[in-house]
Amino acid sequence: MRLQITVDDVLGHELQARAHDLGLSVSSYVRYMLKKSTTKPNMVDIAMAEPSEKISLEDFKKQIQELM
Repeated sequence: MRLQITVDDVLGHELQARAHDLGLSVSSYVRYMLKKSTTKPNMVDIAMAEPSEKISLEDFKKQIQELM
C-alpha cells in the first residue's frame, strides 16, 4: 500500500529532527511511529516500560520457587 501525507513545516522539521536523532530517514521514522501507534504492545514491551528493582539471583530463585 502506498500512503501519501502532507504536514506543515513545523511538524516536518520536528519529524526530520527526531528521525535524524535516531539515525533514520523521515519515511522510516514515520513508518516506525505509525506501527508503534497502531500495534498492541506485547507483554515484553509492557514489562520493559515498567520500572524495575534490582534483586540478587538467590532472591529471584526464591521468588520463582514460591510461585511453583
